Amino acid sequence: MSNNITDKQYIPFRLRLEKKGEWMNMFKTIDFMGTLLDVKLKRHELISNNLANVDTPGYKRYDISFEELLKNRLNKRSIPLTTTNDKHIDTKKQLMDIKPTIYREQEYSYRNDNNNVDIDKEMVEMVKNTFSYNIISEQISKNFKILQTAISEGRK
Repeated sequence: MSNNITDKQYIPFRLRLEKKGEWMNMFKTIDFMGTLLDVKLKRHELISNNLANVDTPGYKRYDISFEELLKNRLNKRSIPLTTTNDKHIDTKKQLMDIKPTIYREQEYSYRNDNNNVDIDKEMVEMVKNTFSYNIISEQISKNFKILQTAISEGRK
C-alpha cells in the first residue's frame, strides 16, 4: 500500500477552488438557493393562509408556482453553449430570470360552500415544503462552510 499524497490532497483547498469561474458559480448557486428559500417561505405563508380559511365559505386556495417553471426551463431541449469569453451570454443566468407566480385555484370545490381547501392536502404540502426548506438551508450552510474553510486556509 502506497503512502503517496495525491495532488488533490496536497494542493490547498483555496487553490482548487480558484479554478476559473468556480468562485462565481458558488456565489450564483448560493444566490439561487436563496431564491428557492424565498419561494418556500412564501409557499409556507400561503399554505398557512389556506389552513386559516379552511372553514370560510367560498374561499379558494392559493399556491405559488416556481418548481414547475424551473422544471420546464431545465427540460427545454437546447444546444449547450460554451463560453470562452467573460462577455459571452451566460446560459445559467436564465434560471435566475424565472419569477415565481402566485395563483388561485378556481377549478374545483369538493364542498357545498364552494371552499376548495383540503386540510389533509394542505398539511402534506406544508410538511413537504418544510423538508425542502430545511434541505436547501443546509446546502447554503455547507456552501458557506466551504467558503469559510477557503478563507481560513488562505490566511496560512
